[in-house]
Amino acid sequence: MHNLRKAVRLVIICALAGAVVAAFGIAASQASPKATGSTLTIGWAEPPDNLNPATTGARDVGPILVNVFDTLVWLTPDLKVTPDLATKWSISKDGKTYTFTLRQGVKFHDGTPFNADSIVANIKYITDSATKSNISLALLGPCLTATKVSAYQVQIHCKTAYTPLLVQLGEPYFGIQSPTAIQKYGKDLAVHPIGTGPFRFVSYTPNVNVVLDRNPDYQWAPPALNHNGPASIGKLDFHIVVSSQARISELQSGQSQIIQETPGVFYKTFAKNPAYKVVADTITGLGIWAPINASKFPTNDVAVRRAILYSVDKVSAIKVADNGVFPVSNTPIQKGTTGYDASLENMYPYNPKKAAQILTAAGWKMSGGFWAKNGKRLTLDLTAISSVPEYPLIAQGIQGALRKNGMDAKLRQLAVPAWLAANIKGSFSLTPLQYIAVDPDALHLWYLPKQFFNWSHYTNPALSKLILQGQKQPAGPARIATYKKIQRFVMEQALQMPIHVNQDLLVMSKKLSGVTWSGGGFETFYLATLAG
Repeated sequence: MHNLRKAVRLVIICALAGAVVAAFGIAASQASPKATGSTLTIGWAEPPDNLNPATTGARDVGPILVNVFDTLVWLTPDLKVTPDLATKWSISKDGKTYTFTLRQGVKFHDGTPFNADSIVANIKYITDSATKSNISLALLGPCLTATKVSAYQVQIHCKTAYTPLLVQLGEPYFGIQSPTAIQKYGKDLAVHPIGTGPFRFVSYTPNVNVVLDRNPDYQWAPPALNHNGPASIGKLDFHIVVSSQARISELQSGQSQIIQETPGVFYKTFAKNPAYKVVADTITGLGIWAPINASKFPTNDVAVRRAILYSVDKVSAIKVADNGVFPVSNTPIQKGTTGYDASLENMYPYNPKKAAQILTAAGWKMSGGFWAKNGKRLTLDLTAISSVPEYPLIAQGIQGALRKNGMDAKLRQLAVPAWLAANIKGSFSLTPLQYIAVDPDALHLWYLPKQFFNWSHYTNPALSKLILQGQKQPAGPARIATYKKIQRFVMEQALQMPIHVNQDLLVMSKKLSGVTWSGGGFETFYLATLAG
């Protein structure tokens, strides 16, 4: 998932994989959609920070980007790497050079031809310090240079072997931009997104909408989608409606045909209504979870961190926050993401008695209804982003459980700048958030030294060695085994609290069909059709 200082809902703010895979399968096998003049209005929950793949830090910008930009490779919902702008590729024996053969006959929306020079220009743009790249720079890892081999063959070079590169090139944050646009618009590129995708950018009105129209020249769709040619839908209107109640009202009135981020209680109601379809969109990666600060009293005591994990009834916390609609998560890497380890599912069951035993053995004693040690109360500082309703609700559920079990948990709801500052400084105990990823290497951003997201403020040479090993190992059982060791290490040290599976709950009109997803959980409307 990323070096996201601007990210809040990111890949921060970042279940059922089968549900999305099934939706993908239906869409991919349906009859070829025919072009119409229809407009699809999508009730969108959050304003984009910007529309530049190289500089955005927002998860909710991803589905917009995937409709405007193509990527070198296309990820299926089960994270299989398939051709897109690259028709084939090879990796050198030392794992440091990736060679891509590119699709011919492709044009950007501004008429610029796509070729090897385009990839070289994009890599240079992403790695230029003046660009201040977010996710896309992190996706490249140590692979920071590209060279043209021929008009339609390009190589990306890595300083060290980096196995995650191939799958990460399929994320929308590596959407290939027009080299002409990069030169022409410079710092204004964020409001002039020009790719090669099935839809073209028309306009962005801040806090109102993002409008795209059909690319009539589109003839290079990823083969995995089993269709080629222009999209059926004539126009996409991502209508920005921050209020969940307002999004629901617009869907019910027919003003929009699909909405995202539906509150759990309404999602369950819509699921029973035959006029609508519901989809729990899998967002792969680390799920909804909370890093635990290992550098600040009292969570610098591993016994306290372990006791926290035993003290929280996640089922109850999720019920408070989301009407119980999301499945509980107990592992650092989510099911459906490479490296998921089912053996960790029962490592920290809800067990207040076990928590009390651990604290007692570590020298903590009950005093005035709360645990204390050496005259200092076990006081926890929970923080939550105030502008995202789910996080304060989750934090409240966690707070109630911890106080019930003798931990004086206090909650601070913070605006994004203050929340980020607290995380960077390490002035919190734990905070709920999300992190999106298509490869388990995302863990390096949270647990290697000097990483922006090392918000547990914990480093360990043995853990670092495992993480660096996983980056270099070829895909296969040995690499998966390494990431299982990493996760077990993280959980034994109680460096994070997994909370629940990360899903975007979408509700759509029965008139809408053919919505598909790329790997990671990004919806595309290329195959969508809208009945009259």
